[in-house]
Amino acid sequence: MCPYCGQSTFLAPTAAAPNPYAGPAANPYDDPAPERLDVVPSTHHQRLLAGPAGVTEGSAFRRGPSAEAGRDVAPAGWGMWPSGATASSTYGGSWSPAALCGPPRVFPRCGDIGGAWAPGPRTSAVEWIELEYPLDVPCAALRVYETNQPGSTFAVVDVTRGEEVLYESIPCAATGAQVLEVAIAPPRAIRRLRVYVVNPGWAEIDTVGLVSAVALPAEVLARVAPPRRAPGAVRALLAVVGVLAVGVVLAAVTRRPDARPATPPRPLVAVPGASMASLPVAPDALSARGVVWAAGVTSFSSEYSSAANAAAGVVGPPDVYPRYGDLHGAWASGAPDGGGEWIEVRFEAPTMARSVVWAETFNPGAVVRVDDVSDPASPAVLWEGRADAHVDPAAVLAEVSLPAPRALRAVRLVLDTRLRPGWNEIDAIGLTPAP
Repeated sequence: MCPYCGQSTFLAPTAAAPNPYAGPAANPYDDPAPERLDVVPSTHHQRLLAGPAGVTEGSAFRRGPSAEAGRDVAPAGWGMWPSGATASSTYGGSWSPAALCGPPRVFPRCGDIGGAWAPGPRTSAVEWIELEYPLDVPCAALRVYETNQPGSTFAVVDVTRGEEVLYESIPCAATGAQVLEVAIAPPRAIRRLRVYVVNPGWAEIDTVGLVSAVALPAEVLARVAPPRRAPGAVRALLAVVGVLAVGVVLAAVTRRPDARPATPPRPLVAVPGASMASLPVAPDALSARGVVWAAGVTSFSSEYSSAANAAAGVVGPPDVYPRYGDLHGAWASGAPDGGGEWIEVRFEAPTMARSVVWAETFNPGAVVRVDDVSDPASPAVLWEGRADAHVDPAAVLAEVSLPAPRALRAVRLVLDTRLRPGWNEIDAIGLTPAP
């Protein structure tokens, strides 16, 4: 955690998944560190991979933080944010596609700052991201939040039902963070978007929001607090402190491919009386619990790749469970049996919960601690220990039952991957509401 800006920085690199459409079918785990992910070949995709072609299409404009300050970054009742993301390549760690999920976390800051997606290579001709959205509602506009090398976005394609270019133009270098707003006329429901950028030096995107043409239900809303300004005298003092802190910040975010983020320290506060159990649970019985599933990934130690077994796989309800095996869709660490790994998720709103649950779909039993990180300044241990060993291969629902209902907004699972040989995969993380 940076002591100056409060931004978490994680240094683990992440490889993209192998191309599932290139050549004969193969096991995607044959090559643990492929370079890029390509999608189904198509006219628009192949053309855009060649770079900007001088075509202008769609109605759009860019504005910087000063212009955006007068607007609601997440319009109350109208802003919808990605629930899943993949990319052509990724640097990984807190620059992985998982950073695209949810509302902006870096904007209006500009620079090479963890919390926004960054491609794997420092420079490359064209990179792309593909985003998923949770609802079929008509949208009147989209907003691309560019926080490093702004002006790099040159095309946006709706890939909900095929491919339709919503925006295409010539990239233009700009200063400061930028918001590219593209009008969608007439409004349409969008479930998947692909955004193309040139990459002159880690072109980074914080998120891509949709502006709904109708009021959204409360469960998909994410409120974004406006940037706070300190009083004049305090700002002057902070400026001095900032100069001293810059060196610390730069050292924290310097990209070192061989660096590994340390396991978060154990919180000093613990909640006594919690119990833990893990058993197979039928999907119907799980559905009847009314579990509130994670809305986004805040941070994580590593992931196998940005598409296959990415950290973003834990968002939303299970899509692998109750199946068991080394299956795409569940989060897996970058390497097996390496020791400390962890993942932190957030929920749309504080939930008075009676338990924390998670679905383990491969080699269960590696979770050794569950933390309440709803208030990052006052984390608490909800449970720590070692789960019962599972002899028979089976997907299980692990549950930490709390001694009393507790308001939770974010939780962290800490694993010791040495306890269960092989990759330890988690499909979903949720909260069971108190009755």
